[in-house]
Formats: sequence, structure tokens, C-alpha cells
Amino acid sequence: MARNPFVPTFGADPYIIVGRDAILDAFAEPFNTLNPGAPGLTVLIDGERGMGKTVLLNEYEAAARQEGWLVISESGSPGLLDRLVRDHLPRLLADHDPQGRTRLTAAGATVAALGSVNATWADRHPAESTLRSQVAELTDLLRPHETGLVITVDEVHASETEELRKLGEVLQFTRREQRLVGFAAAGLSSYLAALLNHPGTTFLRRAERFAIGDVRLVEASHALSATIVDAGRRIEPDALDQAAAGTGGYPFLIQLIGYEAWREHAGAEVITVGDVAAGVARAFRALGDRVHAPALKALSAKHVAYLRAMAIDDGPSHTGTIAARLVVRPDVAQQYRARLLAAGIIEAPERGVVRYSIPGLGEYLLRRDRDEAEERRLSQLASRRHEL
Repeated sequence: MARNPFVPTFGADPYIIVGRDAILDAFAEPFNTLNPGAPGLTVLIDGERGMGKTVLLNEYEAAARQEGWLVISESGSPGLLDRLVRDHLPRLLADHDPQGRTRLTAAGATVAALGSVNATWADRHPAESTLRSQVAELTDLLRPHETGLVITVDEVHASETEELRKLGEVLQFTRREQRLVGFAAAGLSSYLAALLNHPGTTFLRRAERFAIGDVRLVEASHALSATIVDAGRRIEPDALDQAAAGTGGYPFLIQLIGYEAWREHAGAEVITVGDVAAGVARAFRALGDRVHAPALKALSAKHVAYLRAMAIDDGPSHTGTIAARLVVRPDVAQQYRARLLAAGIIEAPERGVVRYSIPGLGEYLLRRDRDEAEERRLSQLASRRHEL
């Protein structure tokens, strides 16, 4: 039985990346031109959950490694600078400096009569050295080989502005000193927007920015078909159309629906319409657990109520209608709307209209309400029986 080729895991590289050709082409350029001022050496990737930001960061790193550059992969969690100066950079310096692993300290060396040496060895690159000096030393070592250093930061958070500001200062010095240093970061659109507006992160405003969104349905169809066929199975034409439509162009759903449809009858040669129907249903249940629930967890009850009011509509919602359903003044509803827009949960395709930016969110909310109502009903029934 062929292995399931789909990878419905955040950050995992899919078999085929679709809809991002221009971005992937741009990634390769700065690492072979050896121009410290190349725009592609400072990159921002922004998009909502499930759009494939981490996958593109992986591709950026792969393009650098292919040209012999060293890569440090990090996250935007607290302690970023500390991890750079105490772990990543000292290790790379030790690996790439011919004299780098140890040095003999004069204070610890004594020569015995028999010619033996009692030596104390110390790390030549202590972690306490500054980020700027470590980057400078490492790029000096790499310069004769015509390669450089790339630092990538995933899951950038607006709350970590100070660490990114300090890292940005070092990157600005590397540009002035004509060093080959690349930097790429990825994060939710709202977080990156907040960072770009902060006065301490001006270096990010000069970055080459790639805002990623949904892919076209024809591209989703190609990704599904190519992955299935190259893995040794076939899919019925109608089933393929159904699967592509089910994704709505949402990259994570391409992997999730493909994975679930494949496993419905994993030993069969052909994936059928029935397999896809069952796979789509399971995929959206999984999407609720992996995407919808975490997104809603960060919201207040009032913001969730706004989203629930949208779920009544079959399609985009009018902001005035939502305010009426919530029985609040339009200006109050506008505050809820602004918060949800900033969080990337909803989008405004036109004035006075909003819609979900995450597929299936309305259905998830309605299903959750039904499940909670049923749980309450059963709980009340059990309580009455206990009283009897």
C-alpha cells in the first residue's frame, strides 16, 4: 500500500508548492549575486493561519543552503537574542574557524619533566560576546568562500519588538559594512503590521515583503492531482473537482483534504467521489480543532458573538445587520470589527461588508453551538433522572 503523500501539519513541506512561483524565483536571486545590498536579503512573509508562511521560510533557507550559505532557524518566542549569542553563533564559529574549537590557556599550561602537558582548554568563542561581533567574525570567515549567513525567524509576535529592534540594529551595521547577511521573518499580517508601525523597527520597512493568500482553485487541483498520481494512485475527475472546490484555495486544506480522502480507502487504486466527500467532512472537523479553536481562544466573548452573528448569513455579512443582531450601537460593533480585522479572523472585501478569512469558521461556530446545546440538554436530563 502506497504511503499517504499529504502532510497536514503546520510547517511541513508539501510535495508540491503551488501559487508561489514568483516568490520562489525571487528567493534564489540574492544568494548567487553576492550583493550585500540585494533587496532579497531582507524578507518579510505575512499571511493568515494556514497560508504556508513557514513552508516559504523553509524554501528561503533551502535557496541559501544550495549556494553554500549558513542558516540559523529560529522562532519569535522570548529569548531570541540569547539563543543566537549563546547557542547558534558560537556553534557555527567553532565549526567554521580552523582554530575555533579550543585554545590552550597560558594560565593552565604547565610542562612536566617527562614532557607531558597539563592543559586547561577554553572555548575560543564565549557566548557572552556580542551579537554584532559574532556575526562580524563569522562573515569574515565565510567571505573567502563567497558565502554568507542567513537568520530566519518564524512566528514573529508584535510583543517581541525590543528583541527584533536590537537584531535590526545589527543587520543595519552588516549592510553598512558590506557583509553577506540575510534575514527573513514570517508572521500573521496583524503582528507584522504592528511591528512595521513601531518606531524601533524601521529596518523591517525596507524589507521585501511577500503577502500571501489563497491560491487559485486550478492550482489547488494541480497540487492534489500531481501529489496523488506521483504517489502511485489516481483520482476520478469529478472527485478531483470536488476536492479542489472543498479547499476554497486555502493551502492548508489542500493537504488536509488530500490526506483524509487518501486514507478513506487507502488500498484502492482510485480515489472516488465518495472518498472525497468523507475526506472533506473529516478535514473540516480537523480544521476546527487545529485552526478555528486556537484562533477563537484568544478572543473575548463579545468578539466571538460578533463572529457568531456573521454565521447566520450565507456569504458576506453587512456590518449594520450584525450590529442589529448584537443589539449594540454601530460604533461599538465597529470596535469589535476592527479587533477581528487586526487579528486576521475576518476581512472586508468592500465598505460595510465583512466575511471570514478562515474557511469553515461559520460552520464551526454553528456546529459548536449545537454541540454545546446538546451537552446542556443531556446534562439537564441526567440531573432530573438523578433527582428522581
